[in-house]
Amino acid sequence: MKQLRQKAMNLPLVPGVYLMRNAKKEIIYIGKAKKLKNRVSTYFGSQNNHSEKVRRMVENVDDFDYIICDSEFEALVLECSLIKQNMPKYNILLKDDKGYNYIKITRGDWPTISPSFGCEEKNCDYIGPYMSSFSVRQSIDEARKIFKLPFCNKKFPSDIGKGRPPR
Repeated sequence: MKQLRQKAMNLPLVPGVYLMRNAKKEIIYIGKAKKLKNRVSTYFGSQNNHSEKVRRMVENVDDFDYIICDSEFEALVLECSLIKQNMPKYNILLKDDKGYNYIKITRGDWPTISPSFGCEEKNCDYIGPYMSSFSVRQSIDEARKIFKLPFCNKKFPSDIGKGRPPR
């Protein structure tokens, strides 16, 4: 534990992603930080401030790696991607795409824009991730107003002239 604390204290004060590994070199936790040194060193200090889950995870940490990022947002996106690829034992939040919102844009002759919780569909483009579903909905509403996009669920051009437009 002392060696890990020393290694953590030598980390730079920059945004990044850290990967905690067990004795078998398996990734057991992936996290992001605004300042790697400050965040990672907290794991190897006093255990009194940690939850039971974090204490159990730290007991299993044998080593850690890190990746420096240009911004906190880049670290967030990388963390999300690495969690989905590696499915670490102690990461629960992003295992099933829960926790982050996206703006979904469908492809085709008449693309639509809508909020999405995760990015499952193949024939769509996604912007995100975003922490706030309110911000996503607000951004979509503004885009619809600015670009005069339809607010209805009609299929174009086959549904043109069918029914009344929404108010």
